[in-house]
Amino acid sequence: MHDDNQGLVEAFIPFMRSVAQCEKQLENLNFTWGMIEATAKMNCPAEAKTILPTMGATREGFGRLERQLIENLVQENIRKVVLEIGSKAQVAVDILIRNLYERTADVGFLATDEDIRDFIRQRKEAPDQETLEGEKARILRRLQEYRDKYTVYDEILVLDLNGRVIAHLDGASPVLFSQDPLLQQTLHTDGYVETFRASDLRPGLERALIYSQRIDDGDSGEPLGVLCLCFRFADETESIFRNLRRREDRSVMLLLDAQGTVIASSDADHVPLGRRLEQVRDADYRIVDWGGREYLARTCPTRGYQGYVGPGWVGHVMVPVSSAFRAGLGQAAESLPAEVLEGVLAHADTFCPALADIARGAEGINLSLRRVVWNGQIMAADKRGDLLKLKSVLQQISETGDRTSDLFARSIADLYQTAISSSLQDVQFISRLMIDVMDRNLYERANDCRWWALTSALRRSMAAGRPGEAEAQAMAGILEYINSLYTVYSRLFVYDLSGTIVAASNLHGDSLNLVGKKVDAGWVQSVFYLPSTQHYCVSPFEKSWLYGGRPTYVYNAAIRHPDDPAKVVGGIGIVFDAAPQFAAMLADSLPPQAGAFAVFAERSGRIIASSDERFPAESLLEVDKSLFSAANGEGRSRVVQLAGRTWIVGSTASFGYREFKNSGDYSNDVVALVFVPVGDGSAAAAPRERRPAVLEGSYGDLHARGGQSVELATFVVGDKVYGLPAAEVLEAVDPARLSPMSGSRRYLCGVISFQSGGGDSGTLVPVVDMRFLLNYPAKEVDNHSQIVVVRVRDGLMGLLVDDLYAVPEFDAERLEPIPEMIRQDAGYVQAIIKPRQPDREKILQVLDPERICGAAQRKPESAAGGEAPRPAAPLRAIGGPGGGR
Repeated sequence: MHDDNQGLVEAFIPFMRSVAQCEKQLENLNFTWGMIEATAKMNCPAEAKTILPTMGATREGFGRLERQLIENLVQENIRKVVLEIGSKAQVAVDILIRNLYERTADVGFLATDEDIRDFIRQRKEAPDQETLEGEKARILRRLQEYRDKYTVYDEILVLDLNGRVIAHLDGASPVLFSQDPLLQQTLHTDGYVETFRASDLRPGLERALIYSQRIDDGDSGEPLGVLCLCFRFADETESIFRNLRRREDRSVMLLLDAQGTVIASSDADHVPLGRRLEQVRDADYRIVDWGGREYLARTCPTRGYQGYVGPGWVGHVMVPVSSAFRAGLGQAAESLPAEVLEGVLAHADTFCPALADIARGAEGINLSLRRVVWNGQIMAADKRGDLLKLKSVLQQISETGDRTSDLFARSIADLYQTAISSSLQDVQFISRLMIDVMDRNLYERANDCRWWALTSALRRSMAAGRPGEAEAQAMAGILEYINSLYTVYSRLFVYDLSGTIVAASNLHGDSLNLVGKKVDAGWVQSVFYLPSTQHYCVSPFEKSWLYGGRPTYVYNAAIRHPDDPAKVVGGIGIVFDAAPQFAAMLADSLPPQAGAFAVFAERSGRIIASSDERFPAESLLEVDKSLFSAANGEGRSRVVQLAGRTWIVGSTASFGYREFKNSGDYSNDVVALVFVPVGDGSAAAAPRERRPAVLEGSYGDLHARGGQSVELATFVVGDKVYGLPAAEVLEAVDPARLSPMSGSRRYLCGVISFQSGGGDSGTLVPVVDMRFLLNYPAKEVDNHSQIVVVRVRDGLMGLLVDDLYAVPEFDAERLEPIPEMIRQDAGYVQAIIKPRQPDREKILQVLDPERICGAAQRKPESAAGGEAPRPAAPLRAIGGPGGGR
């Protein structure tokens, strides 16, 4: 973030329509506050002097919160955009690096291929031209088989020690000789060499990504030549960008090299290849200039994979500032049901503490203001002249305070929704990364089983009939060698036409001996009817004796006769080491939040793998079914309840990779889900404090229409509004002044010190709990609670109520005393305000302070769940009669 928050606000507000509107509304309210204050000073200066200091404090408090609110609105909107572009930058580079990691293994393994070694040796022995051409045709068919399976390569080249190209696949790009320095570098390197630049091995391309490795003689170890695999870099990056782009997406996704040069662009017309850009590695984001426009930019280095970090490339995403904050971009929280959103917002203190503080501050200021207004209305009750003018001022204060508080509430709610939308969007991106990693990983498994089925030594041994002990040991040695290089498999095995295993590897050295055992008969039928070397079959994800009784996938391909590819002579199976491999995929993708977990599951909800032991493989994940029903490649995000907690969850259904799962080869829908806990881990957060939902309209017109009138001080207890004659009420005070009394009866909350009549010393006033007297369940005192001080015959008494309401003036004709015949049984009610429309309005009950005072002590403790009744001394108000302010 910028250090200068004011500069941050001024720089971004013009591009944030909703924030600009909020700022304008706050300015208008500030103007209104000033007008009210000026009106009060002019029309009733003496009467208003008691409220002017509070108005000043209110304006100052709202002004301070206003600055915090606008800053948070700006910062949260920025954070949302930065999170989105950061996710894209991170996913783009990480997906590519994971892909390139597999290429480093490919070139190392293919460089040890015996067919390639034999081809180079035969050329050195200078056979006749016809034989030479025949061998070249054979090796080209083998390389073509490899490229048909590992379709990420567009060219494969074999070179001798002098740089002559002795075999390659791309007929449209003929190359006979190379002087590229990578050849000498490769010959002098033990392992692969990664090159990305222009090369005479790929004429016509500005840059080529080439993985090269020395080909050594398997017996002598002497170098024979160099193998080069040319990766489809442009094709791959275009696919990554296409999968990450959303509708109406205006961002530009880029890959940069270590010097900041563009090596891949989602919009090459706008940001072309080869241009040098400013990287943003030292901050969350930065405003950068490009083409005369300002962009919000973020750069993400790769997190690497299995220790491999590639050539030092980074993901870089830019979005025009002018369009980055347009409404409708990713507002996923807008679709949440109100009760779900409320459940998330109940945890606001933990996932958005700054906003929660602002909300509490605004509410606290307005509650204090409302108490001052209510007290002013009490003071002006039944008065005329300047105090009547004060009523008008108080009404304006009340309305403006409510408007200010409502604006804060709406703005903060928008902020919360922005924060939730950011989280929903983020988990959806993460789930997409997870399923992409899985699909790409399993794509390699499908390639491996088909390629290893073409191993010449295995084909010759199986074509010769049931292998003897020596042949079986030789095949086991080949499988052990492959397995030592490809540790994602727990074992590889070869079986004959009866389904009997004849050779196997055992990477982990367990006690399971596969030789002589039968594989599943269903596999045998499926494998042996595969139509070509391009086809394979996979077991369902289920428990297998080949994997120690744990669930996994087993990939299979047919082994074919070396002289007749149409003739199947056996099969090869590879057992995916599912538990650790899936665990690593999930762990690498997990967001940093404590308690987050991730799952791979089938559409039925059956779990394939989980990072949380509470949800083990093969159990059923009981969450919103819509998370499993998205179309392939589509994602969803939700707020759900699971295991007693609230979670933000994102899911994406598998969409395959290249031809894998996209060419009719294989159907196996998997859904990746990532769960991020909302809040601090408590099973349920306390609901946010809110004013009781009492509608003014429920009690009809709260204003007198002329003639004689009566004014009532109204307040809320439970879900009802009650009134007291305004003339008998002195003031409402903050319950923070309440001091409990040890051993007192349930109805007595404690006492307050009340300054009466302007004197210096306070009077002790007992406080009665109105919830107890009116048979409501007990509840803790909160910000809305108030103590209403009233006059009674013996002095002063306080009433603890849930909230203040208003001091309305009713036509006297609507006040109807309780009938004499039920007066003794009417509790604390002395009269009612009759509704004008009985079918739509409620009756407003007017309480009698004397009855409350006299009856409180007679209220049985058990009536509100307390202790059994016991004799009680009469409740006497402390202080003399007629106490004043």
